[in-house]
This record gives sequence, structure tokens and C-alpha cells, in this order.
Amino acid sequence: MHTLPDLAFTYEYAACGLVTTEINGTIRRANATFCKWLGFAASEIVGIKRIQELFTVGGRFFHHTHLAPLLQMQGSVAEIQIDLIGQNGIAIPMLINAIRHKQGEQRFDEFAFMVATDRKVYERELISARKTAEETLQSLYEAQKELHESRDILSIAIQSARMGVWSENLQTHEVWWSLELEQLTGFISQKFGDTEEDFYELIHPADRIPFATELKKAVATHANYEIQFRLQHANGNWLTMEGRGHAVYSEKGEALSIFGLVIDISDRKAAEQQLHELNKQLSISDRRKDEFLATLAHELRNPLAPMRNVLEIMRFKEKDNPFIHWSRDIIERHVSQMTHLVDDLMEASRISQGRLELRKKPIDLCEVTLHAVETSQALILESKHHFKMNIPGAPLIIDADSTRIIQIISNLLTNAAKYTPSGGEIYLSLTQDNDDAVLSVRDSGIGIPPEQLSNIFTMFSQLKPALERSQGGLGIGLSLVRGLVELHGGTIIALSEGDSKGSEFIVRLPILQTQKETARTNTSAPLSALETNSINGKRILVVDDNVDAAESLALLLEMSGHITKSVHDGTTGLTAAEEFRPDVILLDIGLPDINGYEVARRIRQKTWGDNILLIAATGWGQQKDKDLATAAGFDKHLTKPIDYQTLNCLLETTRSQA
Repeated sequence: MHTLPDLAFTYEYAACGLVTTEINGTIRRANATFCKWLGFAASEIVGIKRIQELFTVGGRFFHHTHLAPLLQMQGSVAEIQIDLIGQNGIAIPMLINAIRHKQGEQRFDEFAFMVATDRKVYERELISARKTAEETLQSLYEAQKELHESRDILSIAIQSARMGVWSENLQTHEVWWSLELEQLTGFISQKFGDTEEDFYELIHPADRIPFATELKKAVATHANYEIQFRLQHANGNWLTMEGRGHAVYSEKGEALSIFGLVIDISDRKAAEQQLHELNKQLSISDRRKDEFLATLAHELRNPLAPMRNVLEIMRFKEKDNPFIHWSRDIIERHVSQMTHLVDDLMEASRISQGRLELRKKPIDLCEVTLHAVETSQALILESKHHFKMNIPGAPLIIDADSTRIIQIISNLLTNAAKYTPSGGEIYLSLTQDNDDAVLSVRDSGIGIPPEQLSNIFTMFSQLKPALERSQGGLGIGLSLVRGLVELHGGTIIALSEGDSKGSEFIVRLPILQTQKETARTNTSAPLSALETNSINGKRILVVDDNVDAAESLALLLEMSGHITKSVHDGTTGLTAAEEFRPDVILLDIGLPDINGYEVARRIRQKTWGDNILLIAATGWGQQKDKDLATAAGFDKHLTKPIDYQTLNCLLETTRSQA
């Protein structure tokens, strides 16, 4: 008696890849077959990677929108094809079956992977086998006696596959049905029609003409036919069938009969419809989320606008009063924090939808890093941290969007400052490693538990100690950082030895192969508010239905030497523009009567409106909003709360060009 392999050997070298993960995707076990296919050692992925990290970008998106929700709702998925990335970077098409188990209080996902290329070979073999079976049907009538002994076996196979066979004599129009087809449709021989009319009577009225047309086309062209149609069951229900077949001809080419093989695909169609409805609901939910985020950003930006305007007014009035100076600084920091939270939330959403566009150009990462440090310096100093930095003297040129790179570094530094106790240490280093620029931000803060390292970059994820000790946040900063890094073709990892042992984030970005002379980023500070009095006075009309925002901005502009007028709806804005004849109009979009786009179009239609500088000042800040503003005739688009220094620079530039 032969000894069978033990279960451990059978698991490791099964014919399919077997993987066990936590419900967040962290791999806890993977057999040798799976590791061999992807070229990894088990130690390189078990406990280190999440299964979705082995997917392509499209596969990760599909996992987020379909695979994970289906596992959550129904506990299993079947026959899903996703490409996985092997150790060598080559995509491997895989068919995935998954099921969720519960063991005690823990839940695990069990995945079975099959290389789809093998399946495609199998499908080709199956098609070939089916073609052979169909060719055999041509001589079924003549060979019926010889095949009688194997009929029972064939019947079992056909019944198991929910298949049936029929044929029609094209001379007599008699129809023959196999026993399996009769059983599939619930009819018995005595009641089952044997004429063409009887056959067509069972086909759904809407499908009869397409079915007959497809058969006639196949007969005329000597080709196979393939069609889906509905066939009525004896109980009155409709079965969705897939029909395949072809005609048989005489030596003279005359069509004698036509054979058909039909398969009941009702369950498959029902599953497809269910999946379609699920996709539709997910799409609706996703769209509603985007609409909510856009509306939320708009509603939050509106009250921030007058607050920022008043801060600038306070800057003019504070003089030498230390209390006013202290009060303004506190409010300004918190207004800036709220503005950054709104912007981060919107950008994280755009990245997840693949709608964020980068404006890349060759930049010096060393110079951009200095700018980012300057941006984050206030929070580091406020927390009394010891900050050290080490960057190379020679430029590191990368092809990137400088604004986004500053955002990456600033968020990492802000994160370190927030989660490091007062007086802690923060260390930033920038080095070159072969073809990569390597940026490291290390701190002596609260650290990250090992089991949370794989979740740290998930949107809305915050660790419990962080919630207790941090200065607040939505838990989207690191998710945004990872998204921006990956859009630049880079990678980011988090390292930590555990609670209270600090953490380190390492970003790798590809260096440009051709190191051309690149102008360093201009990091000079913008004009301060007190320096704007040199701007020649302009006639400026402010149109905003938020009275506080309109009047505070108008007052601030007057203090800078401009002549202003403020109104609060579109119709009054048109009248005021014609009477006041402003040089500049700061125009809100969401007005109570007619929107700002329509106001802008009407102004541009007037002869006196050609040379007015039209600036959209609005809480709607997505790219589509900026495109709509340009199409309506706006020259510039500023998102609330408007940075007054940015506005002053814009007015100064306009004056210089005049």
C-alpha cells in the first residue's frame, strides 16, 4: 500500500496558490506554490505585506471597490481575475476564489489563486472539446445505435452541466429534443411538441425573431451560430439559455438539418445582474461621497474667508499691542490648520479617484526640502523640538510637481511634530542611493505598534495613542503622502520598534537620469501685508452673498489703498459694475439669484467689461470649478479663504503689466 503525502506537504505544493490573510489583507500564511509563482520567499511577504499590495494599481482599486465589499457582505467571492505583480515586476493574471472564516473571535480570509494563463489553455481545450462534440452531433442520427451504450454516461455529463441538445429537420421541420433538454425545461415526452411551431412557442416572444434570424444566417453562410435567448419552463418561468450549433449539408450543399447545444445560464445571468446592481450602488455611494466632500469643503471655506480677512485687518491695526499680536497669531494658526484640513481631505479624495493631475518639471529636491522645512518650522518651534537636518550640497534633480513634494515633506514633518512629546528630537536627512533620492524623517515620538504598521497609510486611520496625544487631525495626512509619492513613481515605508520608541518614514523618489542645469526653486518670502501699501490704488468691486466676507475683504482692500464697493447678489453686482466701473471684480460663484459664472459672462459681453480683471473668489476649488470659471471669462480663480498676500501679489502683477 502506497503512503500518501502528509497534509502539510499537500498544502505547500497544492495545484493552486493558497494564502490566509487578516481581514485587512495582512498575509499570515502562503504556500510554496503561491510564493514560487510570484518569486518571493515566504519570509518576504508573511506578516509584512497585505495581499492587495501584490496587486497592480487597477487590481488595488478593484479590491477596494468590489472584492473587499463582497467579502464583507456575502463572505465569499468566486472567479475574479486580477493581475498580481511578481518579484521581477511582471504582471501575472490570476483567477481568485476567496472565503471569509471565523475562528473564535478572529476572522480570516482564505484565498485560492490560479494562474489565468493555465486556465486560458484549459478553456481553449474545452472549446476544442466542445467543437468536437458539436461535430459529433452531425452524425448523431446515423451513429445513434453505436452510441447507445454510452448514452447514459453522456446523459449524466450533460445533465450535470445543465445542457441539452436539439435538432430540426429542415426538410420536414420536425424537431427532436434530447431527454436532458426535456428534463431541463420540466416537460415530459407526451406533452413536448415536436414541430418547429411548438419549439418557437416556448421561446420568449421578444427573442423569436433574433433566434430565427441567427439560425438562417448560419445556414446561409455555412457558419456556426451562438445566441442567448429565453426558453419557457413548464412552470411558466423563463430560463436564460446560451445556444450554439450549426447546419448539416448534403454533398450538393443543400441544408438538411440544424443541430443545437443549449446551456442553462440563468444562475450566471442572475449573478451578473446582482453584481451589476452592486456596482451601481457602489458607484452611487462613491458619487454621493464626492459630492458631500465638495459641499463640505465649500461650506467650511465660506466662514474661513471673513476670519482670514479680519486677521489681515488686525495685522494693520495691532501696532505695538502685544496682546493683539498674540491673539491674532493664535487665530491665524488655527484658521491655517482648518484650511489645510479641508485641502488635504479634498486632495486625498481626488487621489483615490485618480483625478489629481501633477505639474511636473525638473526641480532640485534639496531646495524644495528647505522650503518645506520653512513651512513646518512654526509647529516644530512651538513644540520646542530639537530639529536636525542633513542634506547634500549638490543638487538632486527629480521630475516632480514642486508643490506636491513640499506637501509630502511638510506633512511628514508636521506628523513628527504632532506625535512627538514636547522637547523631542526630529531628524531629516536627504541622500542619494544609486538612481533614487532617499528622504528620511525620524522622530523620538510615540512610535507605532508593529501590528499597525501595515495600516498606518490607510485613509482616516489613527492610532489610539495618537488620538490621545496628538494635536488633532482627520487621519488622512499619511494616506495623502503615500498617494502623492506613488503618483511620482516613488515608494514610502514606515519603520518603528514599537510604542514610545519613535518612528521613521522613508521616501524614495527616482532621480532624473539626465542631470541638466535646473533653476533652483524660488523660496523667497512673498510680500508681507505691510508692504502692499506700495500698490497703486485700484477700483475694486466685491460681490459675495456672505456679508461678513464681502465687507471685511472690502475694508482690508481699502486699508491697502484701494477704492472698494461691496454688494451681495448677482443682479446688483451687474448694476454696480456698470456704475462703479471697477478695475477688478472679486466675484463669488454661489450667489442667491444668478450664479457668478453668468455674471461674468454678462460683464464680458459689455464693451466696458473687456479690460476688467475678473477674479473668481469661491469655496468651490476642484479642477472642474476652475475650468468652468475660465470658460465663463474669469481671469483668475482663488479658493476661499483667500490668502491676502497671494491677492496682493496678483494685484501688483496686474499693475506692473498695465
